[in-house]
Amino acid sequence: MEGSNMKQMLFRRDRFLGVVFFCLTAAFFGYADAALNPTDLSTLNALASHWSGNSLQWGSGDPCTNGWTGVICDPTNTKVTQLLLSSASVIGTIPAVIGSFTALEQLDLSYNPQLTGPIPPEIGQLTTLTSLIIQSCSLTGDIPSTLGNLKNLTFLALNNNQLTGPIPSSLGALVHVYWFDLSTNQMSGDLPVSSKSPDGFGLDTMSGCKHFHLNNNSFTGPIPPELGAPPGGVVKLTKLVHLLFESNMMSGTIPDSIANLTSLEILSLSNNQFSGSIPASLNRFATATGSNLQQLLVSNNKLTGIIPNLTAITSNLSVIDLSKNSFDPQPFPSWLDGAPKLQSVYLVDSHLTGQLPSEILSSGMLQALWARNNSLNGTLRIPSTLGPNLRVISLQDNKIDSIIQLNNSVNTSEIDIQLAGNPLCDPSSLARPARVCDNVQGGLMPWTSPLQPSSNCNSGSCSDSQIINPLNSGNCNCTTPLEIVLEARRPTFSVITDEMIERLRLQMQTQLNLLPNQVWIHSASFTPDGRAEIDIDFFNADGVSALDRSSIQNITHSLTSQTLVLPDVKPYIAKLITSGEPVVSSKVALSAGAIAGIVVGVLALLAMAGLYAFWQKRRAERLKHITQPFKSWGGGGGEKDVEAPKIAGARWFSYAEVKKVTNNFAEANVLGEGGYGKVYSGVLASGELVAVKRAQEGSMQGAEEFKNEIELLSRVHHKNLVGLVGYCYDQGEQMLVYEFMENGTMREWLSGKMAYPLDWTKRLSIAVGSARGLTYLHEMANPPIIHRDIKSANILLDGNHVAKVADFGLSKLAPEGADKKIATTQVKGTMGYLDPEYYMTQHLSDKSDVYAFGVVLLELLTSRAPIEHGKYIVREVRTALDKGGMDALEPLLDPCVLEASREDLKKFLDLALDCVEERGADRPTMNEVVKELEAIAQRNKPKAKASALATDTTWLNDVYGDDAQYGETENFDKMPNSSSNFKYSGGYTPRMPEPK
Repeated sequence: MEGSNMKQMLFRRDRFLGVVFFCLTAAFFGYADAALNPTDLSTLNALASHWSGNSLQWGSGDPCTNGWTGVICDPTNTKVTQLLLSSASVIGTIPAVIGSFTALEQLDLSYNPQLTGPIPPEIGQLTTLTSLIIQSCSLTGDIPSTLGNLKNLTFLALNNNQLTGPIPSSLGALVHVYWFDLSTNQMSGDLPVSSKSPDGFGLDTMSGCKHFHLNNNSFTGPIPPELGAPPGGVVKLTKLVHLLFESNMMSGTIPDSIANLTSLEILSLSNNQFSGSIPASLNRFATATGSNLQQLLVSNNKLTGIIPNLTAITSNLSVIDLSKNSFDPQPFPSWLDGAPKLQSVYLVDSHLTGQLPSEILSSGMLQALWARNNSLNGTLRIPSTLGPNLRVISLQDNKIDSIIQLNNSVNTSEIDIQLAGNPLCDPSSLARPARVCDNVQGGLMPWTSPLQPSSNCNSGSCSDSQIINPLNSGNCNCTTPLEIVLEARRPTFSVITDEMIERLRLQMQTQLNLLPNQVWIHSASFTPDGRAEIDIDFFNADGVSALDRSSIQNITHSLTSQTLVLPDVKPYIAKLITSGEPVVSSKVALSAGAIAGIVVGVLALLAMAGLYAFWQKRRAERLKHITQPFKSWGGGGGEKDVEAPKIAGARWFSYAEVKKVTNNFAEANVLGEGGYGKVYSGVLASGELVAVKRAQEGSMQGAEEFKNEIELLSRVHHKNLVGLVGYCYDQGEQMLVYEFMENGTMREWLSGKMAYPLDWTKRLSIAVGSARGLTYLHEMANPPIIHRDIKSANILLDGNHVAKVADFGLSKLAPEGADKKIATTQVKGTMGYLDPEYYMTQHLSDKSDVYAFGVVLLELLTSRAPIEHGKYIVREVRTALDKGGMDALEPLLDPCVLEASREDLKKFLDLALDCVEERGADRPTMNEVVKELEAIAQRNKPKAKASALATDTTWLNDVYGDDAQYGETENFDKMPNSSSNFKYSGGYTPRMPEPK
C-alpha cells in the first residue's frame, strides 16, 4: 500500500514537471540572485537597514551565495540557518524583526560592544534555535520570559552584558540546554525553582544542563535545596559539572542536597554571604568510583565551625579555597595530604593554629600553598622530598619561629617561600633568614613569552594596531593581528609554565586548523580575584595582511560556542577581542555580488534543461531506491566512493566522525561490553549524548544482513524503544549509534547501584513503558519483530525514568501469520529469561518475549536477579506461594513495593505468573499485558496537586496522563512516530557546538 502511494505521488509530480520547469525558468530570470525565501530575505534586509558596522558586508544579491558576512544557509540556499556576527562591529539594538527567521538554528552576536538595548521578546519565536550566544555586548533590561519557548536550545550564553532583573522561571523549560551562562551582568532576585514558580519551572527542571554559570551578579537568597533534589524527590541535574555562584549576594547555609550532584567538578560559592558550617555531607560527592569534584571554592563568606574531614572527595580535587571565613580555631586540615591531584591550596585568614604538617609540601602535584594571616606556629619543616611542582609557600603573618630543612640536598631555590610577619623574621633576630623574610611578593607571578620580534626589526615603523609577528623569523613586516584576551575563570594552576603555554598554543593551532606562525601567546597573568588572563595574537598565514572576515569568524565563534576545547583553562571566556580586519568597501561587494548572481542564474537555467531530462531517465531508479534504500549501496563497509542512503531518523556517520565522538574509542567512554562488542558513550557536535555499539571481529554481520537491520531499525520509532540515531558502515566497521540513556539500566537500579531505590509508582512506570515498547515490536512494527533477549539489563531509563527497550536490533523478524515462530539452533537470550518451550522445540515466538517479560515483572517485585545464588526466581516465587500464599511471599518482596495495596500487588504478581506459564499458549499477549498494567497504574495514580507534579511529570504522564490517547496499543499506528511514517530525507543532523 505504501509503495502504491509512493508511485502515485511520483506520477503526479512528474506530470507537472513541465509546468515546474517553466516556473523555475521564470524564477531564475526574475530572481537570478535571490533564491532565499522571501521571509528570511526581508528579515536580513531589515537588519541591514537597522544595523551598521565596518565588518558588516551586506549588499545586494543572494545572501546565501554572495558572501553576506556571517550568513549561513541550508544546502538548498532557501533558508538562513546560522547568523554568526561575533566581533563584527555591529552598532545599534536588536530589532524585533530578528524573530522572523523561518529556520534559524544558531545566532551569535557576541563581542559587539556597541550592540545595546534589551533582548527583544520576539527571539522566543525562533523555535528552531539550538544556540543563542550574545555575550560581551552592552545589552540592558530583563531577560524576556519568551526565551522559554526555545525548546530546541542547547547552548545559551548571555554573559558579560548589563542585563538586570531576575532569571525567568520559564527558562526551566529548556531541558536540552547544557550550557547556561548569565554571568557578569547586573541580575538580581532569588534563583527560581519549580516548587515556587507559578509555571512549575525553575533551574531544577533544566535536566540536561551541565554548566550553571551565574557568577558576578547580584542574586540573593539561599542556594535552593531543590538543585540537589527536592525532599524525597529525584535528582534531575545529574549532568551538572559546573556550579558557579561566586560574587553574588547570596546567603543562608550550604544545603546537604548539593552533594547529590555527583557529576559536579567545580563548586564555586566564593564572595557571598553564606553562613553556617561546611556540611560534612559533601563527602557524598564520592561514588563507588571516587569523586568527580575538582574545585571546592567557598572563600570570603561567613562560614563558621570546624572544617570537616572531606577525605572522600579528594581523589580528583585540584583546588580548594576556604579563605577569609569565620571558622573556629583549628589545626591545618591534615586530610589534604592525601589528595593526589591537589595543585593549589588557599587557606588565607582561616584561623589555623598549630604546626604546618610538612607532608602537605611533599604532594606530587602541589604548586602553591597560601596560608597567610593565620596562627600557625612552631617550626616550618621543609621535608626531605618536596613536591616537584611546588613553587609557592606563602605563610606570611603567622607565628612561625624557626625553619628547618631536613635534607640540605633538597633544592629550594626555585620555591618562593614567604615568611614575612612571623617571629622568625623579627628584624632584631640574628638568625633572620633574609631570603624568606624579605620576600613580600605575595602574588601570583605573571608570564611573558621569551619569543619576541627580532631586534633587527624596527617596530616603530608599525601603526598603533600593527606589530611584527615574532613567529616569522627574519621577517620585519608589520601586520595587524586579531587580539584576544582569554580568561580562565577558575584556573587549577598557580604557576604559569612555558610547557603549559605551549600546550595551550598547540591546542588552538590544531583545533582551529592554523599554521605554527599564526598563534602567538605573548603574556599571561593573574587577576586579583585569582583568574588567569592570557593574551593571544592570531596572524594571517602570509605574515603581512590582516585575517579575513571568515577566519575571524571561525576563531571567535569557536571561542563563544566553547567548541575550542582547552582543558588547562576551562571554563574560559574570551574577555576582549580586538579585530584588525580592514574595512572592505560595500560597493565592491555589491558589484561582485550582482555579477555572481547573474552568472549563477544563467548557469542554473542551462542546467535545468539537462536536469529535466535526467529526472525523466532516473524516474524508475528513483522509485526503486525509495522502496529499497540499500539496493544501491555497495557491498562493503570499506567502499568510500559509494554514497550512503539518507533515511529519516538515521544518519550515516563516517568512521572518523564516530572516532571523534567517542574520543578515539577511549576506555573511559566504555559503557559496557557484550557478545556483539563494546558500547561507548559519545557526544555529537549538536551536544546530544549517544551510545555507540561497535561490532567486534567475529560478531559482524554480512553486508546485506547489516543493511537490512539498519533499514528496519530506521523504521521503528516509539517513545518506549531506544531510538536509533544513525549508523557507521565505513572502513570495515559496523557500528550503531543510539540515543543515550542517562539513568542506565533497570537492572542497575534494582541491584542497588544507584543513589536511591525505585518506589512502587516508578516500578509501575517502568513496567508499563517497557510493555508498550515490546507490544509495538510485536503488533505494530511492519513486519513484526520478536526481541529474543528481553531482560532487565535491556530496559534502559532516560533522564526522567521513562523506560525504553533496547537491543531489539539483534532481534528477528516474525513470520507472517498467527503462529509467529522462528526456528533456531543458536541460543539467543539470557539464562533465567529463556522460554522453557525453546529447549524442546528450538522455536522462539512472541510468547517467548512474554515469558522473559514475566521474569522482568518478578524482578520489579523482588529486586532479585533471575538466577541468584543458584536459585531461580520463578521457582522461588511459586514455591513460596504454594507454601503460604502472599504472607509467605512477603520476605521475597522488595520493601519498596509493600507500599502498594495488597490487591494491586496480587494483580501484578498474577500477571507476572501468567507470563511465565510453561506453555506459550497459556501466556497472554503483550497487548493484554499492557492493558492489565495500565489498569493497575491508574489505580495507583498519585493524588497530588498539579503544581507538585510539575517538577517531574514525564514518567507520570507516561503511565497516567498526556499520552493516554496512545495508551491502547490499537492506536500505535496513529502515532506521529509510527513506523508507517518511514520516508527518505536528505537532512542530516547539523553540526552544533560541542559540550565540554
